[in-house]
Order: sequence, then structure tokens, then C-alpha cells
Amino acid sequence: MKTISVIIPAYNHARYLAEAIDSVLAQTYAPLEIIVVDDGSTDGTPAVAASYGDRIRYIRQENAGVGAARNNGIAAARGEYLAFLDSDDIWLPEKLEREIALFDADPQLGFVHCGVEKFDESGQTTISMTGAEGWIATDLLRLDREVIAALGSCPIVPKHVAEEVGGYDPRLPPSDGNE
Repeated sequence: MKTISVIIPAYNHARYLAEAIDSVLAQTYAPLEIIVVDDGSTDGTPAVAASYGDRIRYIRQENAGVGAARNNGIAAARGEYLAFLDSDDIWLPEKLEREIALFDADPQLGFVHCGVEKFDESGQTTISMTGAEGWIATDLLRLDREVIAALGSCPIVPKHVAEEVGGYDPRLPPSDGNE
């Protein structure tokens, strides 16, 4: 069975963090570990993380941005695969199971991602995107269409791939406006 480390960078998202963690705990394919990297939050984020006890690993860092937080999670991860979830997002229960099945079918894959649905406070879907399949490198590099929706919460990669590419560039600003 393949092992997955889930990395959740968090910055002042105490109001969302429990729901994000709960969505990971509800997965039909249980991850090896959940790592919450607190990027210097000044709200109740540490208390929310502490309420999960040993069900999560909690790492606190000085505020350095989401890229640095993800890299800190990558360095701490023990799983063969890394799945990323923003602290204000949630996953459907079969996300990890379906993505690992793709790696099982083709061990040469270096990256798998899923679609995304955005919803409002009443639970109504406002945006639904499926993303792209197949060889997406050219589309990613050309930036002429959206290929991967919610990049912070959709990808799963083999850990060795994340290490080979050097992780996230912490100098680049996030494009989601959450920082």
C-alpha cells in the first residue's frame, strides 16, 4: 500500500482548518500522516491544530509564505506521495483513493490532480472545473488556459519528484489571494 503525507499550510485560517483536517480524516484511502504547517498564524490556528492531538503533526514556522510552508511540510513528510490541501479547502472522501489508483495504473506518472468545485456559504456550487488529462506540461508552461484548478489543494506527487524539482519557489507570490 502506497503511503501519503498530506501537507496543509495554514495562516490565520482557524475558522476553516478543522473542516479541512476532517475532510482528510474522512478519506477512503487513509493517509500515513497529516502535517499542518502553521505559517506564523496570530489567530486560533495553533489551538485548532492542538485539538487533534496525535492525529496530526503540527509544525510552526515564522511567517514566510505558503511556498515556504509547503516546503517545510515536504521536508518533514515520511510518505512516498505528497498531497497538498489549503487550509480553507476540503476534499471529497474518495479523492486520495482515486488518485492513488492512477499511480497504480501508471507508476511513471509524476503528478496527478483533480477537478474542483467552488461553493458559496449556502453550499451552492458557483464554479466547477474538471482540469485536464494526459500530457499537460506544454499547457502549463504556455499559460494560455487554466489547466489545473486550485493548485494548492488538487495535486498529489511522488515525494521524490517534489524533491527533484526543488519544491515550491517561496519567492513567488500565491495566485489565489489567500496570503
